[in-house]
Amino acid sequence: MLFVIICALPLAAEPTYVIDSPTTGMLDYGSYNLNFRLFSEGGILTRLNFGVFKMVNLGFGWEVSRVIGNMDAAVSPPALYIKLRPFTGTQSLPSLAIGYDGQGYLYDRDNNEFSQKEKGIFIVLGREVFMPGFILNVGGNIADFKNNTVCGFANCSFTIEDTLTILAEYDNINVMPENRLNLGLRFFVTEDLGIELCGRDIGAAGRSAERIIMVNYLGRF
Repeated sequence: MLFVIICALPLAAEPTYVIDSPTTGMLDYGSYNLNFRLFSEGGILTRLNFGVFKMVNLGFGWEVSRVIGNMDAAVSPPALYIKLRPFTGTQSLPSLAIGYDGQGYLYDRDNNEFSQKEKGIFIVLGREVFMPGFILNVGGNIADFKNNTVCGFANCSFTIEDTLTILAEYDNINVMPENRLNLGLRFFVTEDLGIELCGRDIGAAGRSAERIIMVNYLGRF
């Protein structure tokens, strides 16, 4: 049903990510995106992505948790990010992007892995639907190649007057207790600077929701 919906209406520009999950949106050639994510346990996740070619984005992420306080900091190794968009979409078909994202969340130094797994290899379809500014993406990813665990995700964003974007996603879709509902707002301070206030894992049984703040800056060479 989601695939039929996203095939039905015209294409539009969109962000490259909605909170935790990717979209088919791409950085323009010669531009870059610097993102700082502030999360629980005094953590900071820095991501820097580049538009290296017209259809290719490349970047990396680096997470440091427990920066504030008296506990030992947990520093993750740098994580690679690459995304390609081989098909930009038509009037009847959605755009298509594939890629790899090695950045997870909440790095566990003892086990040398992320508590919340990275996306790994992903594929995503997306387009504008229902009304101007409302963009829907659906996709799947696999990060655990030992067990061949495949997860799904769906996200949407709705931009109002180029000053506010409403964000929503349903992520990590596989086994019901591990699914995550995330909601947020993105405020545009300037055309190139945005601040996001988000809630993650909302309404999950036995888990507390997490509040995060993200700062996004879009620059050009």
